[in-house]
Amino acid sequence: MKKQLSVLLAISLLLVALLSGCGSKPVEVSAPEWATASGSASGFSYEVPADWTTTEDVTGQGTTIYVPANADIANGTSNVNILVQNASGQKAVSMKDMKSTLETGLESQLLASGFEKVENLKVEELKAPIGNVCVVSYDTTVAGQKFTQKQYYPLIDDYIVVITSTNIGDSIDPSPEEVAEYIALTLKKA
Repeated sequence: MKKQLSVLLAISLLLVALLSGCGSKPVEVSAPEWATASGSASGFSYEVPADWTTTEDVTGQGTTIYVPANADIANGTSNVNILVQNASGQKAVSMKDMKSTLETGLESQLLASGFEKVENLKVEELKAPIGNVCVVSYDTTVAGQKFTQKQYYPLIDDYIVVITSTNIGDSIDPSPEEVAEYIALTLKKA
């Protein structure tokens, strides 16, 4: 199952590489406590559930992966990961262009990358304090594992930021989708 988790995380990061470059209401998440996390290398801070922990980055891409404290990592677990890459001098893509790219090309890119099936693909926009965030969600199957992914792309000059929730249906509370959206809503430059 660790291999499946590795595959899911690697696929999340593949999307970042393919797409480097969405309003709904803010989510209200009921977690016992939230804690501020920050990456000194990334230059950003955000809120995560205080009882969630980080786990090994099996992708080697510098992603921070959050899992519930009681997660069974050996057998796979839902998770949230955040990738921040410095893109000095690069302007953020427009929301219109980002949405167009995701709506017209994401499904074929996912299928070409080893996804067995992609369903319910939706692209939306979220207004957050940091700025506009493009949100894409879909249901898929990889290596026989069915799961739902929801990715948040804050459109920020000089940075590529991708927040990905992967829900394998293991009834985590708060859900990975709620945690990822809360990270997007609390994301700020440190």
